Amino acid sequence: MATDVIDLITKDHRTVEGLFQRLKNKEGDQQAVVAELHALLIAHSRAEEDRVYPDIDAHHSFEEHKEIEILLDALMRAEPGTKQFDRTLGKLTKSVDRHVQEEESKVLPKLAKSVSKKRLEDLGRAFKKRRAEELEALSAQARTGSRSPAGRLGRHAGRSPG
Repeated sequence: MATDVIDLITKDHRTVEGLFQRLKNKEGDQQAVVAELHALLIAHSRAEEDRVYPDIDAHHSFEEHKEIEILLDALMRAEPGTKQFDRTLGKLTKSVDRHVQEEESKVLPKLAKSVSKKRLEDLGRAFKKRRAEELEALSAQARTGSRSPAGRLGRHAGRSPG
């Protein structure tokens, strides 16, 4: 089982791309796919912010994550099959694609060059654990219909990354 943080992050990126493809192709229950996309992107972002970005200069990524969260919330509110849903999905896909491209071409290679293999594995374990905690919290919120006030958009307001 892969524990290298770069492998884990890129695996999540491929999963997200697959979910976008399902939404674009209108495969399956669209609301369920949106909920899965929402949970994975939020958990992934928070795990990166809390466990990976402190090791590198990733100021841009915090702003990109905030933009993605805003678009995710808009997609969650939009009705599948409507123009609003399709427009929001297009904006979200573009934003995530841009973020992934930059992360995979610049941020992750920089990380790979700047830390040891052991550190990449340590970061991978921390990332995986943090992501699992977020997924569990999001799942619990979905079951109860509540949202944690600290877990929404204002989470990083006024916080300087790294």
